[in-house]
Amino acid sequence: MNGASGGAISSRGLLGNLGRRQRRGRDSLTSRPPSENTTMIPRPLSDEELIAEHARQSGGSRDVIVNELFERHYERVARWCLRFVGDRDAAADLAQDVFLQAHRHLGSFRGTSRFSTWLYAIARNESLNRIKRRGPPMDREEVLEEVAALEAGPEELAERGWQGQRLRDFLSTTLDPVERTVFTLHYGDDMPLDAITRLLKLDNASGAKAYIVSARRKLVRATRRLRARGERL
Repeated sequence: MNGASGGAISSRGLLGNLGRRQRRGRDSLTSRPPSENTTMIPRPLSDEELIAEHARQSGGSRDVIVNELFERHYERVARWCLRFVGDRDAAADLAQDVFLQAHRHLGSFRGTSRFSTWLYAIARNESLNRIKRRGPPMDREEVLEEVAALEAGPEELAERGWQGQRLRDFLSTTLDPVERTVFTLHYGDDMPLDAITRLLKLDNASGAKAYIVSARRKLVRATRRLRARGERL
């Protein structure tokens, strides 16, 4: 799948492969007001509620739900994939593989974590598999460096140009790979600390929180050293 014009990764090709959106039945993707007398606006179903509804439906209704779920998360998954592989065309192909895997195994989602965490785990596994296929085996530290990314999204970094690269270098030299991964998932992708702890299988007492505390302490010290030299990012 190719990136869209202007370098953006598009979800159109992927979602077309999984079934075009059907407008009929979209009302079923919102919660109904408790009675006819209330003026409450129906709220969209959560990801987890959509998946439960998917299990109860059949045929075209299931395609509608799958498309809704994937459209909600496509941009974030595409951004994750771009951070893994560093190339937009490769990231677009990887994102398609991630969603095809998610579609194939949607029935295995048990709701013990957020859907976004489950989806990220698929993205991570697909990415690591691709990394293994493209070169010699990597140790854990090298893999984490591939996974690690910046707080800012790729579009923002592209606009910032050399400043984005400078920030990338700053994080790379200041934080160790695990700190950088945890820092990015939490601040860049809004992933809760307990979800990061489970995802990365961190077995220390305070989990991901310890890495956030350590990363922030290191970044504060490094920033102060820069300012003392009259430099800035």
